[in-house]
Amino acid sequence: MAEYLSDDEDAFAELLARKTDKELLTEQKRCEEELQKAMTRNDTVSRLYEKLYEDNAIGKVSDEWFMQLSHKYEVERMALKSKITALRKKLSESGKQQQQRERFILAVRRFMQMDYLTAPLRELIDHIDVFEAEGIGKNRTQRIVIYYRFVGYAEIPAAPRHPHYKADTRQGVAVEYLTEPKTA
Repeated sequence: MAEYLSDDEDAFAELLARKTDKELLTEQKRCEEELQKAMTRNDTVSRLYEKLYEDNAIGKVSDEWFMQLSHKYEVERMALKSKITALRKKLSESGKQQQQRERFILAVRRFMQMDYLTAPLRELIDHIDVFEAEGIGKNRTQRIVIYYRFVGYAEIPAAPRHPHYKADTRQGVAVEYLTEPKTA
Protein backbone atom coordinates (compact mmCIF):
# COMPACT_ATOMS: atom_id res chain seq x y z
CA MET A 1 0.00 0.00 0.00
CA ALA A 2 2.79 2.40 0.83
CA GLU A 3 4.22 1.75 -2.63
CA TYR A 4 0.87 2.57 -4.21
CA LEU A 5 0.67 5.77 -2.16
CA SER A 6 4.17 6.88 -3.09
CA ASP A 7 3.55 6.29 -6.82
CA ASP A 8 0.26 8.17 -7.04
CA GLU A 9 -1.01 9.82 -3.88
CA ASP A 10 -3.96 11.48 -5.63
CA ALA A 11 -5.18 8.15 -7.02
CA PHE A 12 -4.85 6.60 -3.58
CA ALA A 13 -6.87 9.42 -1.98
CA GLU A 14 -9.52 9.00 -4.69
CA LEU A 15 -9.63 5.24 -4.02
CA LEU A 16 -10.27 5.91 -0.33
CA ALA A 17 -12.86 8.56 -1.17
CA ARG A 18 -14.82 6.19 -3.43
CA LYS A 19 -14.78 3.46 -0.79
CA THR A 20 -15.84 5.59 2.13
CA ASP A 21 -18.15 8.02 0.30
CA LYS A 22 -20.50 5.29 -0.90
CA GLU A 23 -20.93 3.91 2.61
CA LEU A 24 -21.04 7.38 4.12
CA LEU A 25 -23.66 8.72 1.71
CA THR A 26 -25.91 5.70 2.25
CA GLU A 27 -25.74 6.08 6.02
CA GLN A 28 -26.12 9.86 5.84
CA LYS A 29 -29.22 9.57 3.64
CA ARG A 30 -30.77 7.05 6.00
CA CYS A 31 -30.08 9.30 9.00
CA GLU A 32 -31.52 12.37 7.26
CA GLU A 33 -34.71 10.51 6.37
CA GLU A 34 -35.04 9.19 9.91
CA LEU A 35 -34.38 12.67 11.33
CA GLN A 36 -37.05 14.19 9.09
CA LYS A 37 -39.60 11.56 10.19
CA ALA A 38 -38.76 12.11 13.86
CA MET A 39 -39.05 15.90 13.53
CA THR A 40 -42.39 15.60 11.72
CA ARG A 41 -43.72 13.23 14.37
CA ASN A 42 -42.47 15.55 17.13
CA ASP A 43 -44.42 18.45 15.59
CA THR A 44 -47.51 16.25 15.26
CA VAL A 45 -47.29 15.15 18.90
CA SER A 46 -46.94 18.78 20.03
CA ARG A 47 -50.04 19.77 18.04
CA LEU A 48 -52.00 16.79 19.41
CA TYR A 49 -51.01 17.72 22.94
CA GLU A 50 -52.15 21.33 22.42
CA LYS A 51 -55.46 20.13 20.93
CA LEU A 52 -55.95 17.74 23.85
CA TYR A 53 -55.31 20.56 26.32
CA GLU A 54 -57.84 22.80 24.58
CA ASP A 55 -60.40 19.99 24.50
CA ASN A 56 -59.88 19.40 28.21
CA ALA A 57 -60.18 23.11 28.96
CA ILE A 58 -63.55 23.41 27.24
CA GLY A 59 -64.82 20.12 28.70
CA LYS A 60 -64.75 17.86 25.62
CA VAL A 61 -62.22 15.49 27.28
CA SER A 62 -62.37 14.28 30.88
CA ASP A 63 -59.52 15.03 33.27
CA GLU A 64 -58.73 11.30 33.59
CA TRP A 65 -58.51 10.86 29.80
CA PHE A 66 -56.45 14.06 29.56
CA MET A 67 -53.94 12.74 32.14
CA GLN A 68 -53.54 9.41 30.34
CA LEU A 69 -53.06 10.91 26.90
CA SER A 70 -50.89 13.80 28.04
CA HIS A 71 -48.55 11.32 29.78
CA LYS A 72 -48.41 9.19 26.63
CA TYR A 73 -47.64 12.23 24.45
CA GLU A 74 -45.00 13.51 26.86
CA VAL A 75 -43.20 10.14 26.93
CA GLU A 76 -43.24 9.98 23.11
CA ARG A 77 -42.06 13.59 22.81
CA MET A 78 -39.10 12.96 25.14
CA ALA A 79 -38.13 9.82 23.18
CA LEU A 80 -38.34 11.77 19.92
CA LYS A 81 -36.29 14.60 21.37
CA SER A 82 -33.45 12.23 22.35
CA LYS A 83 -33.66 10.46 18.96
CA ILE A 84 -33.44 13.79 17.11
CA THR A 85 -30.41 14.80 19.17
CA ALA A 86 -28.69 11.46 18.49
CA LEU A 87 -29.39 11.66 14.74
CA ARG A 88 -28.09 15.23 14.52
CA LYS A 89 -24.93 14.17 16.33
CA LYS A 90 -24.49 11.22 13.98
CA LEU A 91 -24.90 13.47 10.94
CA SER A 92 -22.33 15.95 12.25
CA GLU A 93 -19.88 13.10 12.89
CA SER A 94 -20.23 11.94 9.28
CA GLY A 95 -18.49 15.18 8.30
CA LYS A 96 -15.44 13.97 10.19
CA GLN A 97 -15.01 11.10 7.71
CA GLN A 98 -12.92 13.32 5.42
CA GLN A 99 -10.61 14.13 8.33
CA GLN A 100 -10.23 10.42 9.07
CA ARG A 101 -9.22 9.78 5.45
CA GLU A 102 -6.56 12.47 5.69
CA ARG A 103 -5.31 11.07 9.00
CA PHE A 104 -5.03 7.65 7.37
CA ILE A 105 -2.95 8.99 4.46
CA LEU A 106 -0.69 10.81 6.95
CA ALA A 107 -0.26 7.58 8.93
CA VAL A 108 0.65 5.68 5.73
CA ARG A 109 3.22 8.34 4.84
CA ARG A 110 4.82 7.95 8.27
CA PHE A 111 5.30 4.23 7.73
CA MET A 112 6.44 4.35 4.10
CA GLN A 113 10.14 4.03 4.95
CA MET A 114 9.68 1.44 7.71
CA ASP A 115 12.09 -1.49 7.41
CA TYR A 116 10.49 -3.67 10.10
CA LEU A 117 7.20 -3.85 11.99
CA THR A 118 6.98 -1.76 15.11
CA ALA A 119 4.36 -1.15 17.83
CA PRO A 120 3.28 2.25 16.41
CA LEU A 121 1.96 0.36 13.38
CA ARG A 122 -1.19 -0.11 15.47
CA GLU A 123 -2.02 3.50 14.58
CA LEU A 124 -2.49 2.38 10.98
CA ILE A 125 -3.92 -1.15 11.20
CA ASP A 126 -7.18 -2.07 12.91
CA HIS A 127 -6.94 -5.85 12.50
CA ILE A 128 -5.62 -8.53 10.14
CA ASP A 129 -7.49 -11.63 8.98
CA VAL A 130 -5.24 -14.58 8.13
CA PHE A 131 -6.89 -17.38 6.17
CA GLU A 132 -5.98 -21.04 5.94
CA ALA A 133 -3.12 -21.91 3.60
CA GLU A 134 -4.05 -23.46 0.26
CA GLY A 135 -2.05 -25.78 -1.96
CA ILE A 136 1.10 -27.71 -1.23
CA GLY A 137 4.79 -27.28 -1.90
CA LYS A 138 5.74 -24.48 -4.26
CA ASN A 139 2.07 -23.73 -4.97
CA ARG A 140 1.19 -23.07 -1.34
CA THR A 141 -0.52 -19.71 -0.84
CA GLN A 142 -2.15 -17.96 2.08
CA ARG A 143 -4.60 -15.08 1.92
CA ILE A 144 -4.11 -12.17 4.32
CA VAL A 145 -6.59 -9.29 4.52
CA ILE A 146 -5.60 -6.09 6.31
CA TYR A 147 -8.29 -3.80 7.74
CA TYR A 148 -7.01 -0.28 8.22
CA ARG A 149 -8.03 1.82 11.20
CA PHE A 150 -9.73 4.74 9.47
CA VAL A 151 -11.03 3.19 6.25
CA GLY A 152 -11.52 -0.55 6.83
CA TYR A 153 -10.54 -2.89 4.01
CA ALA A 154 -9.20 -1.03 0.99
CA GLU A 155 -8.97 -2.95 -2.27
CA ILE A 156 -5.80 -1.69 -3.92
CA PRO A 157 -5.92 -2.03 -7.71
CA ALA A 158 -3.39 -4.46 -9.10
CA ALA A 159 -0.79 -2.53 -11.05
CA PRO A 160 2.46 -4.43 -11.42
CA ARG A 161 5.31 -2.01 -10.91
CA HIS A 162 8.07 -4.42 -10.00
CA PRO A 163 8.81 -7.99 -11.00
CA HIS A 164 8.26 -10.82 -8.56
CA TYR A 165 10.84 -10.92 -5.82
CA LYS A 166 12.35 -14.30 -4.90
CA ALA A 167 14.55 -14.97 -1.91
CA ASP A 168 16.27 -18.17 -0.84
CA THR A 169 15.71 -18.01 2.90
CA ARG A 170 17.54 -21.24 3.67
CA GLN A 171 18.62 -24.38 1.85
CA GLY A 172 15.66 -25.87 0.02
CA VAL A 173 13.25 -23.05 0.91
CA ALA A 174 12.47 -20.17 -1.43
CA VAL A 175 9.99 -17.37 -0.81
CA GLU A 176 8.36 -15.53 -3.68
CA TYR A 177 6.66 -12.19 -3.10
CA LEU A 178 4.00 -11.49 -5.70
CA THR A 179 3.04 -7.97 -6.73
CA GLU A 180 -0.24 -9.21 -8.23
CA PRO A 181 -2.55 -12.16 -7.53
CA LYS A 182 -1.43 -15.37 -9.18
CA THR A 183 -4.11 -17.05 -11.32
CA ALA A 184 -4.37 -20.76 -11.92
